[in-house]
Amino acid sequence: MYLEHLQLKSQPFAEHATVAALWQDQRMDEGLARLEYLVQSGQLGLITGPSGVGKSALLKRFLHALLPQQCQAIYCHLSHLPPAGLLKLVVTQLGETPRRGKERIYEQILERASRAEGTLLLVFDEAHLLDGDALTDLRLLISSALDVRPPLKLLLVGQEPLRAVLRRAQHADLVNRISVRYQLRPLTREQSCRYIDFQLSQAGGDSKLFDDSVKAAIHDFANGVPRQINNLATACLLQATARKVRRIDDDLFQQAASEFQLP
Repeated sequence: MYLEHLQLKSQPFAEHATVAALWQDQRMDEGLARLEYLVQSGQLGLITGPSGVGKSALLKRFLHALLPQQCQAIYCHLSHLPPAGLLKLVVTQLGETPRRGKERIYEQILERASRAEGTLLLVFDEAHLLDGDALTDLRLLISSALDVRPPLKLLLVGQEPLRAVLRRAQHADLVNRISVRYQLRPLTREQSCRYIDFQLSQAGGDSKLFDDSVKAAIHDFANGVPRQINNLATACLLQATARKVRRIDDDLFQQAASEFQLP
């Protein structure tokens, strides 16, 4: 295993990490500022970005920092469900049994919002999978919530196609209610290099394990997408272990990167 060979305490480029071990950069700071505003004064938030760019990390950090007395967040990621199923999922996540009929489910959610200690925030991850009817239902839900105190709020998080869906005329009313929006972009080359160093440091490794030219090459190959950077860097670590070396140079990177070329 490469941990022993490279004298690492943990896997530096694992898919899942604790909040304390999450990489923090300017993109994350900007996204968190907008989400904090949503909790305080907004009604509907929109976070978009390519797959693997760090939306889940942003959400994890945001949700972890919420104070229960300030905001209760309900996280829903099964966004591909039909509209009725999605609303029932929300009610179930709220710890209640869904009532019969969509109108009664609307009432149930709004009643639950009125009883919440703080703001009730419904977070829909993978929101690009929501169909048109589901988006209409969500719009009606917050439209009906205008007189609810504390207010009911929504956060939609999804990949780039979500923006194209929202541009359709039928969703104009929903778009007009978006209080905060943020597009999470890939890392710059400098950020990618610092990201690799940070991940190695978290695992007890040395930043010199990867040549500087290799860090730049990983960024270019991965287009600055953290998940792909993780995959490439891990492939390099495995290749270094197989070759019984403790330094990742350009030659080793080229061998590892060749595994990512689809036929």
